[in-house]
Order: sequence, then C-alpha cells, then structure tokens
Amino acid sequence: MILFYNGWGMDAAAVSHLRSDCDVVMCNDYRSLELEDGLPDLLRGYREVYLVAWSMGVWAAANTISRMGIRLSTAIALNGTEHPVDDQYGIPLKIYLLTERGMNERGREKFMQRMLDGPEEIKQFEQNKSLRSVGEVCEELSFIREQSICSAKNEIKWNKIYISNQDVIFPVKNQQAWWQDKFPVVTLAGGHYPFYHFDTWEEIIGIKSEEKIIDL
Repeated sequence: MILFYNGWGMDAAAVSHLRSDCDVVMCNDYRSLELEDGLPDLLRGYREVYLVAWSMGVWAAANTISRMGIRLSTAIALNGTEHPVDDQYGIPLKIYLLTERGMNERGREKFMQRMLDGPEEIKQFEQNKSLRSVGEVCEELSFIREQSICSAKNEIKWNKIYISNQDVIFPVKNQQAWWQDKFPVVTLAGGHYPFYHFDTWEEIIGIKSEEKIIDL
C-alpha cells in the first residue's frame, strides 16, 4: 500500500498520471486532522505501507500517522516540512496570510502557475487540476495556519526528502534549514510540484529515475 498525503487544495487529479502496481490510498482536505473511519484498520491489513507526503501533506502526516497504529516501510517527503507556516522552516507567515486573504478563483490560478515550472508544465497541469471549490480550499488554508502553529508532533522517521531547487512556494532555504542533518536529501530540478519527474509511484519510493535527479 502507498499512503499518499496530498498538497493543499488538491484532489486525486494532481497525481492521476502516476502508475503503480501497489494499492494507493490518498489523503486530501486538511480542514480537519480527524482520520477517516476505517482507515487505520484498512492500512493494518497490508504487510507493507509506504508513506509519500507532499507539501502540506508532510505536516499532516507528521500529526496523524501515530494514530494509525501502523509501522511504515518507507517515508518520503517532497517539498514540505513539519512546520509549514514558519518564518524559518516553512512558508513565512506574512506571505501565507497574503495568499490566504487573496484566495479566490484568480488567486488560485496564480498560485498554481507559481507552483509549476514554466509554460510547458502549466499547460500539462490542465489535466491535473483540482475540482475542489474555492470556498473549501480557503477553509483549508485557514485551518492549516491555525493548527500548524500549535501542532507539530514530528513523529515520523523519514527515509528520504526531496527538495525542488526552484520551489517558490516553500522557500528552498527554509526546507534546507529544517531537514539539514536530519535525513537524506535529494534535490530535484523545477518547482513546487514535483510529480512530472516520475511516471510511477515506485520511482518516488525507489528513486529509479536517476537521470531526473540533480547531484549536489
């Protein structure tokens, strides 16, 4: 089983192009950190569970995994930290508040463009756009800000961290400051959305697409 914690405002479309021989369970919508009924029991039915968390999903996973009662085979974090709204380790509070206050249809479109790496990716992402409502994702933004400041359990032993070298959503230097000397870090080319580097979930976990990875 691959347990995927998605980014803010996203749904399953964000990673619909990724193939896998594994079953995939996806967590979206961080207006609450309550677990879906039956999810822990479902996960405990698998011999191996691989965690993949992206962006705000890194924080959400760090604050919910311990309640699942499962042992992770691998834990991978992409372009996020366990302190997502933080001047030193996440998105600076002032920038986050400006994003939150300006979030409407136009604001979301602008955010998505900043998340991607140039015109080609922006065009490609049309097939990966979320269908969630603006009102819903605004509520999610507020909840994450309110909760992330006071809740950061950091109970996951991460096996690998991906940081995109042109990420303008989660400042690269803040990600590096948080993960420095904690866990192995792999640098990817491009922006905050990293999934066009991969064709399968297995590549994310096993790093099979070596030609797409930058050696520091």
